[in-house]
Amino acid sequence: MPEPLDARSAALVGRDAEAIEVERLLREHRLVAVVGPGGVGKSALAADVTRRMLPGPWAAVAATDLAGLETPGQVPHWMACALRLWGRPRLAEAVGRRPTLLVVDTCEHLAEECADVLVRLVGACPGMHVLVTSRVPLRTPANYSLRPLAPEAAATLFSRTALRFGASVTPESELARRICTSLDGLPLAVQLAAGGLAHRTPDELLPFVSRLRHVLDLTSPVTALPSRQRTLRASLSWSHRLCTPDERLLWARCSVFADPFTLRDALAVCSDEWLAAGPLVTAFAGLAAQAVLTPEPPPHTAAFRMPRVTRAYGRQRLELLGEEDEFERRCRAWCVSSC
Repeated sequence: MPEPLDARSAALVGRDAEAIEVERLLREHRLVAVVGPGGVGKSALAADVTRRMLPGPWAAVAATDLAGLETPGQVPHWMACALRLWGRPRLAEAVGRRPTLLVVDTCEHLAEECADVLVRLVGACPGMHVLVTSRVPLRTPANYSLRPLAPEAAATLFSRTALRFGASVTPESELARRICTSLDGLPLAVQLAAGGLAHRTPDELLPFVSRLRHVLDLTSPVTALPSRQRTLRASLSWSHRLCTPDERLLWARCSVFADPFTLRDALAVCSDEWLAAGPLVTAFAGLAAQAVLTPEPPPHTAAFRMPRVTRAYGRQRLELLGEEDEFERRCRAWCVSSC
């Protein structure tokens, strides 16, 4: 297993139940996609599941990251390179019946091609197991949705990361939980904030991370991370790039909602001649599929919210569009009419 993936697995906290379930799915279906927003820990979970399965009778174990692949049609070639099967005309024939474990990271920008290639490959190779990570669901036998960490696990990750980054003082548990809650328990955000203790006291850190615009540009000291994971802004920009123009516009406009809202609310506040009702409904579904909008738990049926860091990024996009005043006014009017 490549060292970057192995290093991410070592930093995993609070994911035992998820790892057990993904391993079960992978043994049963042989092709599983771990899906979720950027920074939620998909790659780390994939690395941990791979580590758990390594005692098996594998003839080959490999991992590849498709983030740098832009040319359609090259997915099989990248997988062949990861498996050290260069120059083979047909990847399925080269793998054959050999027990093979492959991790394919960052598939969201090539979701359809990856799904097509992998479904055919696994179907032709009875000993092959493939674990995929993606920010969008794939047409694979199983998709596992990974959510942010629970408060206690996020606080543990925060404290461990702070110590690993050389912090001399870590916050007491309640303050750590408040910091992590302000970041929605997103592992990447939690780790970036923990790195801030190198320059701030624990008491200074909470008000700092509460101003999310500052947090967007915190830089991770972990140089082994891909560039898209070294800041929250880079991670969100990668997701923004995957969106359609209508989804990008709706992301910006929905950032005015501080509380949970429904599709009906979004239609009332965010639609106009540039984003009509039909395209808005489609864009809303797309943002939900990419976890830019996350469903609220019962009893808030049909309600969604935008995670705070995602909302901060959307708000900046709204400012760049010159629409902040207009849609804040609309949102205030909607709040009054809903009371």
